[in-house]
Amino acid sequence: MNRLTLTLALLCATLIAATASAGNMGPHGANNAALPNIGKVIEAVNVAGYSYLHVEGKERKEWIAGKAAEIKEGDVVRYSIGSIMRNFSSKSLNRTFPEIRFTSTIQLEGAHPTPASTAAPLPAITEAAPGEQLNIVESQVISAVDSGGYTYIEADQDGKAIWLAAPKTTVKKGDTIRYANDGAVMKNFYSKSLNREFPAILFIGEAQVIQ
Repeated sequence: MNRLTLTLALLCATLIAATASAGNMGPHGANNAALPNIGKVIEAVNVAGYSYLHVEGKERKEWIAGKAAEIKEGDVVRYSIGSIMRNFSSKSLNRTFPEIRFTSTIQLEGAHPTPASTAAPLPAITEAAPGEQLNIVESQVISAVDSGGYTYIEADQDGKAIWLAAPKTTVKKGDTIRYANDGAVMKNFYSKSLNREFPAILFIGEAQVIQ
């Protein structure tokens, strides 16, 4: 193979690779990596500053919840990984969801992210896994209480007390926990099992105790 032929072959290979990469990226490829879930809205309810959406994806239907957004039935949305909560009771809707995904970001497919649609992140302590774009943080447990199959954790985050809710786990005062800050912050959240209202609470999928 002469030099000209080799050069043309390498150029063609580069163009093919670039085209394939562009196809995977889509019109907003960088954003798609941060919002890997996509589906069509088949039911939408806005209440108490939040949007509850019943979304139909390629493989399943699921309920998601996040900050209120102008989304209606028939819209196609992208949303972040978030945190799954089971048997979640919404006081404002007077309804219990067998399973619901709390997500920090929900936006129309093809839309550019805006400050209004993206929750402010807590300080990151490590890099996210490839394609997940998760923000991993550490906090020290101030107090913890189990109720209704979940653990409510009061934690110290950079000198500020915050509340977290996670599937039931064993934690105690003084433990250091690690978790992904990709759930939804619910304001004025009322826990029926605790008979208590939290001014703000972050729903997380898991709290890992650091040994």
